Parts: sequence; C-alpha cells; structure tokens
Amino acid sequence: MLLVQIKRKSTLVLAILTVLLVSTLITISSQAIPSEGYFFRVTILSTSDDQSIANYLAQELRRIRIDSKIVTHPQGAFESAVVSREFDIVYIDMDWPSKDVDPTVLFSKDGSANYWGIDESIPGGKENEELLEAAQLEPNPLARIDLYYQWQENLMNNILAVIPIYNKVSTYSAWGTLAGWDHAEGLVASLPYMSWTGNHTGQENASVFIDYIMPNEWPKWDEMNPLFVENTLYLSLIADPLFRVTSDGSLLPMLAESWTFNSNKTILTINLRDNVYWQTDQDHYYENETFTADDVIFSIKMYQNLSTTGTYFKWVKGLEKKSNLSLDIIIDGNKSAPGLQSFTPVFTELEKLMLPEHYLNVSVGPDGLPDTNHDNWKKYSIYGLGTGMYYIEKISQGLETVFSRNPNWWGKQADAFNEDLDMLTYKVRLLSDFNTILNEYKSGKLDIFKHYKKGLEFLTQTPYQAQTRDEFDVVYIGFNLKSTDTPEISDLTLTEDGTMTKGLAVRKAIAHIFDKTQIAGLIQTESHIIDSPFSNKFTSYINPDITKYSYNLEKAKTFMLKAGFDPLTLNNTGFTLPVAFLSTLFLAVLVPIIVKKNKLATA
Repeated sequence: MLLVQIKRKSTLVLAILTVLLVSTLITISSQAIPSEGYFFRVTILSTSDDQSIANYLAQELRRIRIDSKIVTHPQGAFESAVVSREFDIVYIDMDWPSKDVDPTVLFSKDGSANYWGIDESIPGGKENEELLEAAQLEPNPLARIDLYYQWQENLMNNILAVIPIYNKVSTYSAWGTLAGWDHAEGLVASLPYMSWTGNHTGQENASVFIDYIMPNEWPKWDEMNPLFVENTLYLSLIADPLFRVTSDGSLLPMLAESWTFNSNKTILTINLRDNVYWQTDQDHYYENETFTADDVIFSIKMYQNLSTTGTYFKWVKGLEKKSNLSLDIIIDGNKSAPGLQSFTPVFTELEKLMLPEHYLNVSVGPDGLPDTNHDNWKKYSIYGLGTGMYYIEKISQGLETVFSRNPNWWGKQADAFNEDLDMLTYKVRLLSDFNTILNEYKSGKLDIFKHYKKGLEFLTQTPYQAQTRDEFDVVYIGFNLKSTDTPEISDLTLTEDGTMTKGLAVRKAIAHIFDKTQIAGLIQTESHIIDSPFSNKFTSYINPDITKYSYNLEKAKTFMLKAGFDPLTLNNTGFTLPVAFLSTLFLAVLVPIIVKKNKLATA
C-alpha cells in the first residue's frame, strides 16, 4: 500500500513537472523576441556619459518593436560622429547659438548645426526656410513672435527633426557675504558691482575672487583668440564687445556709446566711446593705442573670413568709416531679394569681442588677409589683448591663471558701470575632481561653486547663497532625416491615408514612446521639461499650442500602424508552432508512460 502511495506521488510530481515544463516553454517564447520580431533596427548615438539614457531609449523602442544598436563616444569623437550623421537617433545637448531667438543655425538648411538634414526636399522644408527667413527680417516684435509660433508648429508637426526633452537649469552657490552677484546676468557682467560685505570662512583677501574650471571645460590656456574659441567666458574678462544683451533682452552699450538706424533699418550708425585704450602688449611695443572705428571694421571682417566657430556677420553688406569714433554698417539680411533688407538679430552678433587691429593687422598674406602665423597672432592667443576689466598676469600650467585689474579700464568712468572694480584679482584654478572642488569650496578656498546637483541642498543655505537660472542648453532627441542605413526613419513615401510620410509617422511613434520625465530623472542636474525647440530663455516666443509629444503607447502603436508596421504581422505571439509541436510530442510520449505505471501500481 505504501509502495502504491509513493508511486502515485511520483506520478503526481511528474505530471506537475510536465505542466511546468510546458508552461516554461510557452513563457520563454513570449518573453524572448527573436530578431525577426523587430520591424527594423536603428543606431542610437550618445556620449559615453549618457550611456544610461541610451539604454533607456533602446529599452523603450522595443515596445514598438524597433531594435537598436547603441554607439557611445567620448565628447570629441561624439561631435565628429554627429557632424558626419553617423546615427539614426541621437541624444544631444545643444547650446543655443546666440542670445537671439533666431534658430537658423540649428534648423535651417544652411545652418552649421543642422545635424538632422533639414532641407526643402522634405515635406514642410520649404515652409521652414520661408518662416525662418521672414522672422529674421521682421522688425515688428509681435509679428516676429507670430512667425516663430508658425515655425515651431511646422517643425514639430510636419517635420519633427527633433524631440525637445528638457532645458538645463543651473544653480550656482556662492558665499553669503558676496554682494552684487547676479547669476542671471553672469559673473562677467556682475563683476563691476561685486564686493564682499565681510570675510567668509577661509578667505584670505577681500580684493580677490577665486573661481575654478575643470579640464574638459577649457582645453588650453594658449587659445585666447575669440575667432577660434567657442567658450569666451574668460576672454570676456580681457576683451569687450560693442553691446551686451541683458537677461531681459535689453541692450547695454559697452564700447559703443550710442547708435541710430535709418528709416528702413538697413544702415546702423554706431558712435564709439572716446578715450578707450587697448592694454599694453607683453613686449611693450604698443602703448597708449586707442580703440577706434578701424578696430570694429577689422573685427567684423575677421569674424567673416577667419572664424572657425561659426558664420558671423553674413548680413553685413558694407562698412564705412565716418570718423575715428563713428562708422556705418550697411545691412542686407536677404541678399537674394532686391535692395537692402533689414536684419533683426543685429545686436546679438555685435556682442562679439573686438580685436586689436593695430596689433593683428601688421602682416598681410597674398589673399589680402592678415598672416595668422605672425608672432603677434601667437602671442595674442596666449595672453589676449583687449580693452576689458583685466589682463592675464600669470599662467601656471595645470594649476591656475591669474587675471589682474586693468588700470586703464574705461568702465570705471562709464555710466553703465558706476563703480570701480573691487575684485582687483580674478583667479581661476584648474581642478579636475568633483569631490576636491566641493571640499575646497566648503573650506573657503573657492568663492563660488558651479557644479551643483541634486543632494547638495545645504549649499543653498547659510552661510551660502544660491541662484538659479535657465540656461541656453536644450537637450533633444534628434533624427537623421537623411538616414540611408535605416530608411524607415526618413521614408518620404506617403502613408495610405495620404496625411503624412511614412518616415514622419515613424518619428511620431518614437516621439510618443519616450517619457521625458524619466529621461530627466536619469541626470543629476536640475532641468525643466519642454515641448518647444526653443530654450526657456525665450519665454515670450514659445508657442503654448504647439503639437506636443508625451508618452502614450497606444498613440505610438497607431503611428507605427499608419507607417505600415502592423504588430499583428510579427512572429511573437507567445505560443509558436515549434513550441506547440514539441509540447504535443512531449505529452504524447509521456502520458502513456504515466498510465502504464499507474496500472502496474494498482495491479
């Protein structure tokens, strides 16, 4: 009797194991999607620092059966891959090209950062160019806003070259005894008004301001020429522009004292400040050189012909010197139209730092341009030469750079800067480790902390102060509209209902599969989720009724189906024919054995 019970238990166990085995086979089939279970494969490009976000994108794409290959590079190689369009989808942080809302650099067919491949051959491309050009030339602010409203909707609904994700927000912490600092305007603009109301922990000298940089933020201290350097933060301590656009969009005169337009805004007359002197060069060959209209004309021509950081002053038709302190800039914002055309973003380009004509225009090559191999150009790249608040006193490679107050700085007498500099020395230390920077700041060896992130809330409280601002950095997920490796992303064939191209339908599906909040949650810095391609810096230009893309799996599937990718055609139903056949065969062999054993057990 005991033997019968044991055999019955064995039979029961065997039956249970059989059911579990078959269930496992079915379960495995439903979870493991074979390669033929994807519609197509995309290449996702990101920096090495954004690997986790690239993994998230790949994971979400599987929900609509899009396979992916992730390619990550360090920053330099990443930039090269972006320029070469070695991607189908790219996760990218774009720094807005200027303080003007004009987005042509990023989204025009001729834009230097048009990595997506927008041109007039794609649906919506012709309207894109027309709206951008019209907005550039429109002098009426309200009419310009309306044009950019239309442009945003066309880009997001008819082209969808990018999915805006978030706008970076920066929080800087400084010691509470620092007065006059305005993070919205920036350190350089704040310096004339900054002072210490008392000593803070570890502070040794109240006339010194101690800043820092990390190695990846400034590659070399011997590249001080604004023609060839994108980051001009520290160059702005040495050199000045004609104008500065403030955080609220107001125009602050710098080296320019006043200006006027003709009736149709095609001639800008600029009157310069008198008694502004260039700093003395390192060899003391050039002393008491005054800033004149020759420097302005020379600077504009150099930005037009030599700059490697972008294309500038294309709207300048001509330059006419009226006197040493006055010149006319002839404007033509659209050279393809008859006559002269106005150009609205004039002043943002006139924020470019001025160059010393007397020092750089000493040797001319066969092309009529200055010989940039001349010793003066080389020395200028190391030490700079300007009319600004400071000059470089000492460079200690790998350690720090010391800027000292320019005794002839014009700002101490100008109405715009009604105070002299209290910070006689501006010291920039090179620090490579985050924890070292934090500890140096807490001990008072640094006066400011610029790498605030979540979890450091104590730096916003006494004895510190903190200020936050939206940055010009906008993070996008961008598409390669010219992709040949994955034509599904760029397919120009119309959908069956004729409402859009199949490529646009695919891009809309992808846009609805990503959760912007989750993506922003993967970074340590603060951010604001956005729907417009514009930075939050341009609040008045952001279209509140723009087509938006938020996570919606059903919408994503609907757009995939519109593009011709029907999920029901995929071979991933869960209980496939091979598994069913093997399961049936397994049961056909196993059941007779179980029955036979039961008969023997009861005999």
